[in-house]
Amino acid sequence: MARKYKLNSEKGGDILLVDDNLEYLEATRLLLSREGHNVTTAPGGAEALAILEKSSFDLILLDYFMPGMTGEEFVAELRKKNKIIQIILQTGYASEHPPRELLRRLDIQGYFDKSEGPDRLLLWVDVGLKSANSIKQISKSRESLNYILNVTPDLHRIQPLEELLNGILIQIMGLLGVGNSFLAVFGDNNSMNVEQHEDSFLAMMDEEAGLIIQAATGRFNPKHHIKDFLEGNETEIIGKALNEGIVYVKNGRTAIPLRVADYNVGVVYVDREISLEDDVSLLSVFANQAAVAIHNSRLHQIATIDPLTGVYVRGFFFQCLLRDLRGAFRNNYPLVLMMVDVDNLKNINDEHGHIAGDQAIAIIGRSLLKATRNTDAVGRYGGDEFTVLLPQTNFDTVEIVLNRFYSQLTDNPINVNGKPLTIKCSIGVGLLESPDFDINEMPKPIPQSYFQNMAEAFIDFADHVLYKAKTSGKNRFMLSENSLKWHKD
Repeated sequence: MARKYKLNSEKGGDILLVDDNLEYLEATRLLLSREGHNVTTAPGGAEALAILEKSSFDLILLDYFMPGMTGEEFVAELRKKNKIIQIILQTGYASEHPPRELLRRLDIQGYFDKSEGPDRLLLWVDVGLKSANSIKQISKSRESLNYILNVTPDLHRIQPLEELLNGILIQIMGLLGVGNSFLAVFGDNNSMNVEQHEDSFLAMMDEEAGLIIQAATGRFNPKHHIKDFLEGNETEIIGKALNEGIVYVKNGRTAIPLRVADYNVGVVYVDREISLEDDVSLLSVFANQAAVAIHNSRLHQIATIDPLTGVYVRGFFFQCLLRDLRGAFRNNYPLVLMMVDVDNLKNINDEHGHIAGDQAIAIIGRSLLKATRNTDAVGRYGGDEFTVLLPQTNFDTVEIVLNRFYSQLTDNPINVNGKPLTIKCSIGVGLLESPDFDINEMPKPIPQSYFQNMAEAFIDFADHVLYKAKTSGKNRFMLSENSLKWHKD
């Protein structure tokens, strides 16, 4: 039967029994052990404190009158280090110490008169263990909520979608302590390349192809359909969760929908039952955060990433250029700008068709991304023209990037009618050196137009070098003979 959650079967607790009466100590230990509890005994307060230094317990049954250290003295010492452990006080002289006053003064949870017999003792033990379990759940919930609060900022930072999805998968494993799970997202981005982890996978949903695995752990593999790994009743759980918008648990599996308002973004799948209501609630809180982060990341990707090549669109690249120009100006470091143009793209289109032309453009974008650093910016400037910004780089190191890029093109030809075709391109490289004047002499604040003018001048400068490279025979790179200078006005 499907359900949101199920309760664990009851099990015994870990109890520390402290009493100087060895006969009562042993008899009570046997009684509690027969009830399924794990019982550790101590003949006095000092011995009990030493045990607590090394072991943890759900409940302490404590004699009040003991030689050397009374129960009251023991509690006062214990509370210095442990404020939450549950304590039931036992005494044969209950009339001498009013229970309500002791409970308040000693901060304990129960008061048992030994003369009331074993049934009454077991009742108090049940009360103490239920209270201990509640404290554990509250503590676990607090820790999990703190965990969610700590990871949420990382979810919502601007980052590539595939990086975000991997992060969500890892965080779910950290939240639940499980490794056999996956995250599936509605979309058509089947070009993701994400790492594999233990026993889980992340998938993207294509409306036509269905759920395609994109990130996986354990027995799952990326780029496969989920039906290659899941049985029909398992995929049915996913569909049920998405259709009804609820956490769905069945046959040892759990599916949690990722939703933004009434819109399904995707689903989290865990290859075991989430059995506690608190775990379901906390996972739902995290899933809501993850859904919003995925939705925002995809909107950002649509606005900033060229779908054919995977590089930045022209407008966003220009914003990156402005950002790095400000950084280079303020921190006094050089910038390199590369203008890249596909050679003979018209001939490729005319001879092999526009699909081959798109393949040529796509391989240029992918090769530039592989040849550059994460801190570099690659953009599609025009139909067959690309821009590459290399911060804190000069001509001494830029040739390494260029050679790496040309090697990528050589090693990855496109396939045209069953034959390999190596794409060639020309590159012009411009250098903007550090400012050769004291930037503190500039007016404050420096107007936005100053950096916009420098950005346009930098692009024109590198484009002029590209023109020289193309008119010199194509399929080559050319470095600018001089560097571009910052201007003071």
